[in-house]
Amino acid sequence: MEKTLQNGTDLKTVKVERDTWILELPPELCDAEGFAHGTQVSLTFKNGAIQGTYIRPSKDIDDFLDRVVADDAKYFEEIERIGD
Repeated sequence: MEKTLQNGTDLKTVKVERDTWILELPPELCDAEGFAHGTQVSLTFKNGAIQGTYIRPSKDIDDFLDRVVADDAKYFEEIERIGD
């Protein structure tokens, strides 16, 4: 899934799980902000706000993504259980 930004670059969605989106930052933004190419950002809706975390390229990135998604899944399962 890709979305074309106003300046013509593509914003690549790497993974979507529940209320978390992992997006790959475009090279132009990485250059402008001093990030390594391949840097990703995790955006999570939680407690009425959006939390964002930069994910720097590394060999452990898949483990990190799985952990973030699993932690959020546990949180939302508990909220649903309490609400019932």
